[in-house]
Amino acid sequence: MGAGIHFFGIRHLSPAGAYYLREYLEEKKPKLVLIEGPSDLNDQIENMTRPETRPPIAILAYTSEAPVRTILYPFAEYSPEYQAIVWCREHKTDCRFMDLPSEAFLAIPYRDDINEEEGEEGRQSVYQGLDRAAKEDGYDMFWERTLEHVDSAEGYRQGVYTFGAKLRELTEGKESDWMETLVREACMRRQIRLAVREGFLPEEIVVVTGSYHVEGLKNWAEDAMSEEEFLALPRVEASHTLMPYSYYRLSTRAGYGAGNKAPAYYALLWEAFLYQEPLRASYSYLSRIAGYQRENGTPVSSAQTIEAVRLASSLAQLRGSKAPSLWDLRDAAVTLMG
Repeated sequence: MGAGIHFFGIRHLSPAGAYYLREYLEEKKPKLVLIEGPSDLNDQIENMTRPETRPPIAILAYTSEAPVRTILYPFAEYSPEYQAIVWCREHKTDCRFMDLPSEAFLAIPYRDDINEEEGEEGRQSVYQGLDRAAKEDGYDMFWERTLEHVDSAEGYRQGVYTFGAKLRELTEGKESDWMETLVREACMRRQIRLAVREGFLPEEIVVVTGSYHVEGLKNWAEDAMSEEEFLALPRVEASHTLMPYSYYRLSTRAGYGAGNKAPAYYALLWEAFLYQEPLRASYSYLSRIAGYQRENGTPVSSAQTIEAVRLASSLAQLRGSKAPSLWDLRDAAVTLMG
């Protein structure tokens, strides 16, 4: 794909994506990593990797004049983009954001009227169809069972690429933000081409972007935004800063279109990857429920917790999964600990 450029498609909050992206970077050892994110926020990359910076965090961009308009770019520890930045710091590798500048994002007239939905995450009608076809309890469960439990970097990369490409076929040209998507992708292709003109070889570059955009970036060498077009983009004067964030704000419950229903649970999945213990998230989740029950007057024994893990594992197998998903854990908790 992409004449030597290495593309790694992601979901913005994906423990498996973060873990396998690090593996992929170790394998490819790029000299430059380009990440989907406003290209005028590169000065925050150093702040994101300071020892005292603890995710969840977000970069806030805001207009300098009233009425103040804002956009947020949040990261959890298990965000693939964040782990790519951390990997680059550890390996002294050049790392840059490559999307439209925040000044241009803030100048988009209808930005205030949409609900922070980006890329593949905003296509809810298609996701509802996926839910029905997969008989899952919501898109998060479909994604977790299908892609968060794959067991190799290449399996994840190819699975996410196929998912993004097929989703793009279903929605191309039909979304309210489709023209914005085309402009963003032209700008990202420009950043790739500029990097090559700087002297980076295509095979020395890894591009990290939402799975929906991979197909739109492959023709970077032929179809990129010109310098004149880039300079002609409407902009507003803006400032930006790094700020603390929360798991609640990362959730779809708070209205974040690229979030998920249970960001703190996904942090447990991330820990399971780091410790290479697939059932670690199951034990952590159910043990915390047991602790909560005890604190609130409902006795739950260690034996019940162990049995709940076993039941969740059995349910996962019945549903064709290698490891329990949140749905399986919830059903097991209700059955044995409720």
